[in-house]
Amino acid sequence: MKRYFGILWIFIVSRLKGRFEYRAAFWMDLLFFILGYGTQAAVKVLLVSQFNTILGWSPLEVMLLYAYSLSAYTLCNAFMDGVMWDLSDNVRTGDFDQSMTKPMNPLLYEMVCSFSPYYFLHFLLSLGMIGLCVHWLGVALTAGKVAVLALSLVGGAMVQAGVLVLFAAATFILIQNPLTGDMLNKLRPVAEFPLAVFPKAVQIIYTTVLPLAFITYYPAQNMLGKNDFLLFPPVLQYGALPVGALVLFIAYHVWNRGLRLYKSTGS
Repeated sequence: MKRYFGILWIFIVSRLKGRFEYRAAFWMDLLFFILGYGTQAAVKVLLVSQFNTILGWSPLEVMLLYAYSLSAYTLCNAFMDGVMWDLSDNVRTGDFDQSMTKPMNPLLYEMVCSFSPYYFLHFLLSLGMIGLCVHWLGVALTAGKVAVLALSLVGGAMVQAGVLVLFAAATFILIQNPLTGDMLNKLRPVAEFPLAVFPKAVQIIYTTVLPLAFITYYPAQNMLGKNDFLLFPPVLQYGALPVGALVLFIAYHVWNRGLRLYKSTGS
């Protein structure tokens, strides 16, 4: 086991060295991402400001939802960026053979190979946004709230990763898979607004089928002390970590079933 994790560490260090080889480009990319994320957050605040509140959620509270979503996206994509954007092409071209022939779990190999330090810096940015929102909203941070926040952020990243792996598993059947990066990015913005503004069908889907509400809505309820739990019990505000673990467990088994269908192109 020690040797196994030693190999993983070598992969990660290699990726880090590769990313930092062109430092000016690295920091320029980071700056553009910061400007992009900041602009998205500002647009949401301005949009909600036009209505004063959305079902009792103020502009800053909606910004907090966005910060939660950003934290899950960036922490997940630090390891899953390649699975999100490259897997479909790799399966189509046969480059996925490299993952199948390595003495390592193919999914783990894909995760290690796509490791990106960019996203850890983006994750720190999202933490800063959460901190600013909490400060501006005057939320009293207790040890319990900090603990729930930490577990919710980890759980949110697990939910995001699990949904992504579920989508990615379809690649072994569809080959040119439309369900990975672009599709997930189209689904995420719904969870960046209060779930109560959407029809009941959407509330059910985002809580059960694609539980992206556990990334944003339910953890934010705990942080802000809100009680608009809609169709579901209040205990769900603590559900990010267990739901994330369950989604990852299901996704991993679906991935393994899909993996059995993989047929190299021979190229």
